[in-house]
Amino acid sequence: MIDLNSASAEELTTLPTVGLAAAYDLILFRPYLHWDEVEYAPGFSPERVAEVREAGATLGPAPRELPLVKRDRRDLLI
Repeated sequence: MIDLNSASAEELTTLPTVGLAAAYDLILFRPYLHWDEVEYAPGFSPERVAEVREAGATLGPAPRELPLVKRDRRDLLI
């Protein structure tokens, strides 16, 4: 099973209809809390999401905390 929230781009490309560009789009729009949210990734219609889901993809647990970007870390140190 491939977790859309943690799989690498290479792992995601093993899913049907997911090429490298689509894999990067999926990664960019993470995390996914519900399957409906996967449709926000460019090119992922409800039908395409259903195909990916039927192929065995899963949505792992939501991260408890999103990582801070460098700018945010610097702001915390000031």
